[in-house]
Amino acid sequence: ALGQSAPSMTAFAKAKVAAAKIFETIDHKPSMDKDAASGVELESVTGHVELKNVDFAYPSRPDNQILCNFSLSIPAGKTIAIVGSSGSGKSTIVALIERFYDPTS
Repeated sequence: ALGQSAPSMTAFAKAKVAAAKIFETIDHKPSMDKDAASGVELESVTGHVELKNVDFAYPSRPDNQILCNFSLSIPAGKTIAIVGSSGSGKSTIVALIERFYDPTS
């Protein structure tokens, strides 16, 4: 009976780790103050997205630079695909565009 419960325990442990990552994302507090007087509040967003010469390392691993001098230009109304191997920075690029993180430079 104990041997039959081992796969369930493994699945539970994996689910617990996955849930912790989800809650970490949900609970993430942005470094920007949305109520600050500085910055520009846009009434509508209609177009062009551009990243220029972006460097980025996650705060938890500042010595591991994920993006180095990265640039991307997406014209308004266009669809793009970001492809690459696992760990190449695809999700990081999206997280920066969504302002989950700020670039290091």
